[in-house]
Amino acid sequence: MRVDDPDVIRLREGLVRVDPVADEFVAWSAGEPQGRGRRLFEAAVEGGLAAVPDAPECLVRWFEPLERAPAWLDREALRLACRTSWRTGTDTGLVLSATALMGGYRSSAAVKPLAMTGALDRMVVRRIAETSRFVLDVLESDTLERRSAGFKSACRVRLMHALVRRSLTRRADWDWESWGAPINQTDMAATQLEFSAIYLFGLMVLGYRFTAAERDAIMHLWRYVGVVMGVDDAIMAHTYAEGRRHMYIHAMTNPPADEDSRALARALHELPLRLAETPEARAYARLQMRYRTAVSRLTLGDEAVDDIGLPAEPLYPLVALQSVARFGLETLRRRLPLATERAVQTGRALQRGVIAGLVGDAAVRYVPYAERSAASSA
Repeated sequence: MRVDDPDVIRLREGLVRVDPVADEFVAWSAGEPQGRGRRLFEAAVEGGLAAVPDAPECLVRWFEPLERAPAWLDREALRLACRTSWRTGTDTGLVLSATALMGGYRSSAAVKPLAMTGALDRMVVRRIAETSRFVLDVLESDTLERRSAGFKSACRVRLMHALVRRSLTRRADWDWESWGAPINQTDMAATQLEFSAIYLFGLMVLGYRFTAAERDAIMHLWRYVGVVMGVDDAIMAHTYAEGRRHMYIHAMTNPPADEDSRALARALHELPLRLAETPEARAYARLQMRYRTAVSRLTLGDEAVDDIGLPAEPLYPLVALQSVARFGLETLRRRLPLATERAVQTGRALQRGVIAGLVGDAAVRYVPYAERSAASSA
């Protein structure tokens, strides 16, 4: 990897670039009567700009490009991506937490917004529940049409990022030289990578098999979600091959884990135990923690997992054996008529059940955890 590589240059420059459109709207909202900006934003999310005849220019600049789909968007690829994600069942959440999120914590710079807002330490259950709800909204939306739950959730997460960024830029302890801008373009592109290329990589290590069309469909889905969330399309990976390359660049250029990284990893590692309410549930939670650690070690490698401070797990070679068995079952699935459809339906039911248990009946607000007052003024 060369320092003059175009991808390396784009990702390096992205560390100081943010989302000026969303940031401008948040700055405008701060000068308006309390709650007015949020009301206008919600009206635009739900009904489009036509529902906001008095929309300020900053809101128009946000939503006008989103009212029409990009020329490259393939709705059938989005549909295939959602079906593919459903059929992996509960392993979707397993890989997103044990591989994607845990691997992302190795970057001491990227974790700073989470560490400084307490989003995955003091409020780990809520954060994971809301992230899970967001993923479910995207997958339930099938083709991510303008009025779909996934599209609307992506808009709301973008606003939340802008609110957090406004707060962090005002902090005297934010280290711009070491960490870049808060929630910058490169870190946002890395997050999209966690839901796409890293997600696919982790599942394949666990024995799942995907066609080239399925892999690129998942990349296509999260590319579009990224655009809706304000990520520069030029900085995101568009294919799985590009995604693997970007994974390598991030791994080679991110700063190593620090105490914030390890605190966040520990909070996520202990999540099953925090959710357990009975002695039996706590015993099962400890088994879950060992299994998730084994998955982390298999997919991320011992060096990365040691760096974020997870415990040793000598039984993780058994997960490798499980992966071999799953690869065989996946090979059989691809040859049996209707087997894939059965896997999609079963996986969808399992994922819905898990997320219902995490989120319950509570509405997901997508506002900053430590800055409710700032959110209410938007």
